[in-house]
Amino acid sequence: MKTKTIGKFVRFALSVSVLCVFSGFGAFATEDGCVDLAPAGPVEGFESEDSGVEGVRKWLGLHAYADIESAYIIRGYVWDSRPCSMQFADVELKLGEYGRFDGFVWSMSALSSRGHSGSMRNAYAEVDYGIRYIYDLRLADEWTLQNGVARQWITNPGVRHNSRSLNDWQVFQSLNNPYVTPYWKLRFLWHPYRAAYWCVGLFHTFELTETLSFTIDGFGDLEDARHGRHLFGPKPDHPGSKYNRGLYALSLVLRLDWQATEYLGFFAFVGQYCLVDRDARDAVAASSADESKCDLTFGGVGLKLDF
Repeated sequence: MKTKTIGKFVRFALSVSVLCVFSGFGAFATEDGCVDLAPAGPVEGFESEDSGVEGVRKWLGLHAYADIESAYIIRGYVWDSRPCSMQFADVELKLGEYGRFDGFVWSMSALSSRGHSGSMRNAYAEVDYGIRYIYDLRLADEWTLQNGVARQWITNPGVRHNSRSLNDWQVFQSLNNPYVTPYWKLRFLWHPYRAAYWCVGLFHTFELTETLSFTIDGFGDLEDARHGRHLFGPKPDHPGSKYNRGLYALSLVLRLDWQATEYLGFFAFVGQYCLVDRDARDAVAASSADESKCDLTFGGVGLKLDF
């Protein structure tokens, strides 16, 4: 089972590589890839002589996006296979050479009340809040190590009979460079139970024109035994035994971004998700739930604002 699944993923990756070659891009093998990491820009200090709008933009940034996606996949698991809408907004405080600090809110709403086996999840099925600190360490020309730590609160106001909230700590890094950018992210779930989840990946962005870019993002989702049992439930054949710790899922995402104006941009993406852990696949295959998917092609379109 595991070999067949990896074979599907490899065939998908090879087809993407061929597409890239024939398109003149070359081949490289990322809410939401698993980590939303843009290449870090120059680290600048405060310029107190600036005033007005440009002066405010030196130390304050506003970012937002809204999109429609064919499914909601998070932490190596298909949480909802129905089309959904996602919104994100954050306020960023730029601290110059001392990094940057921001506060954000993210929400997901299902676009259909049918096709989900659990409690009905509709408008604002999930709303997350968080704070984050990021520091960019300049290593060399065009090479920057981005370091970050975040605290996030996860709520489910749109899930009937389930209003509990979760919270986690996050630590992440990316080595931004002109070639291929590696990154990793660790999420340690603190409440109501303790478990760990990792995401490790590579991405590269091709600047096609001044306003058009194309990104290839490949990543793996890794879980500990506690998180695996929480996501996939008891093992079908051995309910009392533990899940393995390690790689659970692989994903490959292709994304096209178009910057229409200085502040407004549009994006579209398509990806392939493959659950590769054998025990997790057996648990998902034994479930009749609509959202129980071992392999899933997904995509979405949206717009973004940056001030």
